[in-house]
Amino acid sequence: MAYLTQPDYVKYVCSCGQLKPITNLYFCRHCLKIRCGFCICHEVDSHYCANCLENMPSSEARLKKNRCSSCFDCPSCFHTLSTRATFAQPRQDPAAGDAKVENKQAKKMYYLSCFNCRWTSRDVGIPDQPVASGGWPERTNPYTARINQLLDYYKAIAQQEKQEKLDRERKKFAIRGKYITLTDKTGLTGAMARNIAGLPSSESSSSAIANFVPSVASAEVEELPEDYHLREVNLKQGDTLPPINTNGKCLSYHVPEVKIISHESVKAGQVADLLLKVTNPTAHEMTLRILRPADSAEEVPAPPEDQEPRSIEKSLEKSLNLEKDTSWSKVIERKPEMPTVSQICVPEVTLTLAQRDDAAEYDDDPQHETSDIILWRKSNKLALRLKVTTDPTAEVGKPAQVAFRLQYSYRNTVPPSAQSVQHRDHTLNTTVILDLGSVCE
Repeated sequence: MAYLTQPDYVKYVCSCGQLKPITNLYFCRHCLKIRCGFCICHEVDSHYCANCLENMPSSEARLKKNRCSSCFDCPSCFHTLSTRATFAQPRQDPAAGDAKVENKQAKKMYYLSCFNCRWTSRDVGIPDQPVASGGWPERTNPYTARINQLLDYYKAIAQQEKQEKLDRERKKFAIRGKYITLTDKTGLTGAMARNIAGLPSSESSSSAIANFVPSVASAEVEELPEDYHLREVNLKQGDTLPPINTNGKCLSYHVPEVKIISHESVKAGQVADLLLKVTNPTAHEMTLRILRPADSAEEVPAPPEDQEPRSIEKSLEKSLNLEKDTSWSKVIERKPEMPTVSQICVPEVTLTLAQRDDAAEYDDDPQHETSDIILWRKSNKLALRLKVTTDPTAEVGKPAQVAFRLQYSYRNTVPPSAQSVQHRDHTLNTTVILDLGSVCE
């Protein structure tokens, strides 16, 4: 099942051999292969806050250190904090004596609160603010001066090495001509040229290197108190929840999605029923078949020479007359280990799924069929009943996983070139591995 916060019960096999859920996979419409995060190149298109969706330029994001000024995370459970409002009665000044305060109205104050673990900004002594848009005080880092000193030192070293490299190259290719240069004529020195260009002077970098005080390791380490291991653990102070990755990957809208509805307990030597739901995410009709994973080693027929290559990489090779070096693919190619404890009884039928229709999502009357395999059909969804057989010699408690190959039809929707007018249909294959728990007694 494709969930971000729950275990991955359904995994797809990437073209590189990695096992990933469908939420962490991509589909390349040029080479028609499934790709994971290790098979693609990541490029930052824009910076935005995942909570309030505020877009900001790269310079502003770099200045704010990739942090949103209006959204905060809970330090206990990493949940997004919410702004709460409260009314505070103004306090009477003791120096005012018996002055009346009836005319003073209650002032509206704001504080941060977490709806998940009930953490508030008042717990750590952060004062309430009169404005809800921000202005929350940040605690200063006691090591800020040392961190800035280290940054200046490393920048000075990098600038010095770059300048030495430029000087070496200039001396290597410098040829004294018979004409007077601009620096000799106007007296423009290297320091003045650096100041005009807006670069820091070499004297500042040398002073940063000279004034740098290296860190000294101390042999004396503060010992732990005697009752450290006997002290009672306070669960309110310790974080036991793993951080949740809220940056969801792009879902694959081109590969049929498989979900587990329910299944019987997997026992050694017995047959269990498995209910699956298959969804067609494309805007075209799809036909699919369930095959054995051992048959997935079939070679894909190469396209004819007169046909346009379907890959950008092949088109570049054809236009530039380059010979492709495939030696690297033999090194990183890996094959996932297929489960052998349980197997799916492959049905000898071809299933047809309708195209995706958003309006049909509100139809509550699924079509029930009399087939032994198909339970019901609703728009672009299909419920299947499959049989799972388990090896009689399977050990109790061993993971019960099954694998099958999903063969489906795909219509390429990439805009065609001048030579190919119609969209081309392809038959693709992907291997799916299901986690059915463990073998029971």
